[in-house]
Amino acid sequence: MTEFNKEIDAAFQSAWHADKGGDAKWGAIMQQYGAEPLSDGLKKELLNSEMKITRGAFPIELRRVMEKIMAKYPNDAQGFRMDEKVLEYYQKIKPFSGLGDIFANAVTGTQKYSEGLQKEKTKTIKCKNCGAPRLEEMQYDKCMFCGGELAESF
Repeated sequence: MTEFNKEIDAAFQSAWHADKGGDAKWGAIMQQYGAEPLSDGLKKELLNSEMKITRGAFPIELRRVMEKIMAKYPNDAQGFRMDEKVLEYYQKIKPFSGLGDIFANAVTGTQKYSEGLQKEKTKTIKCKNCGAPRLEEMQYDKCMFCGGELAESF
């Protein structure tokens, strides 16, 4: 295993084992790499958003640390798939919704959209990586949750 892979894995594990939203130990790792942490206000906003987590640091903070590691090892980082690794991390920290939630959502959705024409529906811009909706009306660049691109570039 290369030093690059060791550091990526160590960052992944540290983020995953951190308290919900990150803790002092995770903050020290971010500081060690010179990665910018989220502000306390933004962390609070994300904790109260639709994109729930059960544990660990926020995916965008892990992405920022991994970007620093990639910059440190540019040759080893060429084949690294950042979005896939961040999505793998998010899958580990998101709450399990269970099958009951899936069926309840299906019933609600069927009732809402199958009764002929209704009011015009709006379309939410969602992150193509983690599915988080944008949190600010004029946010079109990076996801505030995982750091991925919100929309395709033209």
